[in-house]
Amino acid sequence: MLRNLRSQKTLARNIEWMKNSVERSRGLLKYKEAPQDYVAIFKLPLNGFFPLIHCVGMKFPIDIVFCNSNKIVRSVFKSVRPGRFILPWAYLLGGCKYLLEFSGADTSDILLGDQLEWGDRPS
Repeated sequence: MLRNLRSQKTLARNIEWMKNSVERSRGLLKYKEAPQDYVAIFKLPLNGFFPLIHCVGMKFPIDIVFCNSNKIVRSVFKSVRPGRFILPWAYLLGGCKYLLEFSGADTSDILLGDQLEWGDRPS
């Protein structure tokens, strides 16, 4: 479960960790339909250096959130449509440790500076 500590709201109940480069390169592209109440968590290499995200081949819009190592929200992109590219310019040279891709989840109350909470990645 992933929660917003400020609002105490559960944002997604279904969490999938993208654990290796193959999983990170596919992300939500593997789904033909939008999973519900879902978030994919990516631990970014090199502390998020050049965190370019693409939605080429995606079948549905997603919400994208970048967080630092303390799970503090640094950038939010809502309803990113298929075929788009996302690059948080302010963090081009690093500073974002986690990328979250939400699908079928209500992320309307996520604000910059919010702290999110989720369990550690399984081994």
